[in-house]
Amino acid sequence: MLRFFILLSLFMAPFFSFAAIPSKVVTGSVLLDQKNPLDAKALLAALKTDWKIRTDSASLKDKTIVFSAPGATIMIAYLDYPAAPEEIRAAAKISWLWNNAAAEAGRHQAQVVISVISANGKMAEAYKLFTKVAACVLEQRDASGVFMNNQYLLISKGFYTAAAHNMLANQTIPLYCWIYFGILQDKDKAGAYTFGLEAFGCHELEIANSKHSLQDVQAALYDAALYIIQNDVVVTNGQTLPVSNQNMVMRLSKAVFIDGETWKIEF
Repeated sequence: MLRFFILLSLFMAPFFSFAAIPSKVVTGSVLLDQKNPLDAKALLAALKTDWKIRTDSASLKDKTIVFSAPGATIMIAYLDYPAAPEEIRAAAKISWLWNNAAAEAGRHQAQVVISVISANGKMAEAYKLFTKVAACVLEQRDASGVFMNNQYLLISKGFYTAAAHNMLANQTIPLYCWIYFGILQDKDKAGAYTFGLEAFGCHELEIANSKHSLQDVQAALYDAALYIIQNDVVVTNGQTLPVSNQNMVMRLSKAVFIDGETWKIEF
C-alpha cells in the first residue's frame, strides 16, 4: 500500500494542489482473483453510461487512471500484487456480513486501488463516488469483493454491487459499504460500535450493556449513524437524536470496545 501512496502523490501533483485546497481521501481496494490489468477504455465507458460519472478528463499512465468529477478527483490504479494478507485475515475474522470472507478474499491475486480525493470536504459525496467506481470495477473483473483497510471493512462482490445499484436507483446510502458495525453479545446484554464514522467528522458510536436484543441494538446504532451522515449532524454532548422511534441521548466518554472516546447512546 505504501508503494501506491507514493505513486498517488507523484501522479496527482499536476492535477490537484493539496496545499492550496483542504482535502480528504476515501480509499480502498477491489480484490481481483487474477492478475489481469484493467481495460481502461471499457471501464471509463461503463463509469459514464452505467454509473453516470463524467470521465471526459481522464488521463492514463502506468496502469493508472485519473479523472475529475464534481468536487473530487478520482484515481484508479491496478497493482499486480495482493493486499496485505495479515490485514485481510484480520478483517475476515470480524466480517459478519461475509461468512466466507477468509477463503474467498484470501485467494485474491491482485488489486485495484481506488482513491477519491474530495476538494470540498463533502465526505458523503466522496463515498458515493467511491462506491460507484468500486462497483464498476467489480462488474468489469473477476473479483471477490472490496477491502477498505482504514475501517477493516471487507464486503463481498454480490452485497457491494447490489448496494451500489440500490444507491444509484433509489438515492439510498449504502452504509454497510462505508462503515464497519461491530456487534457483541455477553449473556443477557448486547453491545455494538461503529468504525469509520470519524471520516465524517464524528466520534465513533457505541451502545454498551443494553438489555435490548442484539438485533435491536445493531439496528439502533445503524439508524443513529445514518441520521448523522444524512443530516450532516455535528453531535454535541447531551444531544438527542430522533431515530428508531425514540430520542437517543448522546454522551461522550472513554470507549468501551475500541480506542479513544466515543459517543455513547443510551438505549
